[in-house]
Amino acid sequence: MIPRRTAHSPAANARTTSPRTRAERTLLGLEFGTAAAALGGGILLAVRPDGAFLHADPHVLRRTPFTDWRLPGLLLAAGCGGGYLATGLLQLRRHRAARPLAVAAGASLVGLEVWETAVIEFQPLEALFAVVGAAVVVLTLRLPPGAATD
Repeated sequence: MIPRRTAHSPAANARTTSPRTRAERTLLGLEFGTAAAALGGGILLAVRPDGAFLHADPHVLRRTPFTDWRLPGLLLAAGCGGGYLATGLLQLRRHRAARPLAVAAGASLVGLEVWETAVIEFQPLEALFAVVGAAVVVLTLRLPPGAATD
């Protein structure tokens, strides 16, 4: 029989009781903040696909396969919002999957914003979220790899 690690094991206690660094707290804030913004914005776009809630003109979608904001809103909520929520929850638990998922989420956000700028049009919010994505990657890679042990 293989011994199982329990919540009372030394490794589990070290993971859950060690204080979070400033970089880790900042990373969690960026992950949960991005999740909230993407979930909220995506839901608002899906509910009002004419973009009225967010003053998003459907005309800017003319060079995309989308005719209104419903599907982009759902993709934003599920993909970006759900992805960043999962990443933040894993980081909160210091799970070993948090690191690669956070790097992927950050890089994906930068890629999404570059695509939006090239295909739709530049908006300052896109630049802000590209910086957020890059910060998530940098902060994640600065965390010690052994910090996530679950």
